Amino acid sequence: MSELTIREMEQGEEFADWFDDLTMREEEVTGDPAHLEDHYLILSNEVGDWIGGLRYSLRGGVAHLQDVAVREEERHQGHGHRLLQGFEEHALQEGAHLAEFWTDDLEDEPELLAHGWRRVIRRDRYFGNRSWYLLEKSLL
Repeated sequence: MSELTIREMEQGEEFADWFDDLTMREEEVTGDPAHLEDHYLILSNEVGDWIGGLRYSLRGGVAHLQDVAVREEERHQGHGHRLLQGFEEHALQEGAHLAEFWTDDLEDEPELLAHGWRRVIRRDRYFGNRSWYLLEKSLL
């Protein structure tokens, strides 16, 4: 038997495409949600400069918001909320029935609650040894 190794994928390798294809075929055969699909949404200004964006994954009808970022000089202008609304709309169009994300900042929780989000769980000593909260919203 040949020697087996485990290593992290290098930049530019085609493993991610191969793995996506493998999980997609597995999902087609079993019907179980195996394929994880990453999506990116970009917020740009009138000349096309990037202001911010977000990344989310979609699996089995659940859209999980992973990252949101807005350029420092563009913050506190509602761009994060615009991106969140865009996330909800795109996730629904992609077939999601539920949206979710983890946060350690509940400053905007009242506004999120007013727009249909709800806190599901608090997890102490999570990322960075801080308390984090899972929020979700039904998209149907």
